[in-house]
Amino acid sequence: MSDNKNSFNLMDMIKRVLFTDFMKGLTITLGYNLSKSITLKYPDEEKWIPHRRWRGLHTLNRDASGKELCVACELCSKACPTGCITVIPMEDDTGRGIADRVAKVWKVDLVRCFFCGYCEDACPTRALRLGREYELACTDSKCTVKEREELLKPQSVPESIEGGFIVKAKFEKTPEGIKVVPDLSNSKKRAW
Repeated sequence: MSDNKNSFNLMDMIKRVLFTDFMKGLTITLGYNLSKSITLKYPDEEKWIPHRRWRGLHTLNRDASGKELCVACELCSKACPTGCITVIPMEDDTGRGIADRVAKVWKVDLVRCFFCGYCEDACPTRALRLGREYELACTDSKCTVKEREELLKPQSVPESIEGGFIVKAKFEKTPEGIKVVPDLSNSKKRAW
């Protein structure tokens, strides 16, 4: 019994002197340092295109003729668990009744939004979709509230593109500053 205990202490002492646990950890660290990196060269060279099911910035859609699909039914604001959507309806200029209803005010507070998709599910006309825009950081709290006019603009990544791949990035100068836009003509799948 004491022989077994002495051999255990001797092995423990040898491990401590030779730093075997430290060397095992260092081997793992060096293995990761020498392996191929999976870091994106974002945003200078590469940009990720999210999958279709991605829930990003809200978009208000139009039909093929350019008419807004939103009829200001307010179901999206009622379905929202945080109450971050505000819809105020108004009649169209023709005054022909409920068929021409449009939203006078449609805004969403992105700070309060969960991006849960309940508003998208509640919309009977497919006017509201959660788009693929995921770069929503800003330095001013005013830019976290998105209004109807901004949400009606076409998205940089159309819904028809599958997504889940890396594309080259290009820079465009806008009145707000320089914006990184995906170059959808050249894409590649990345093996993670």
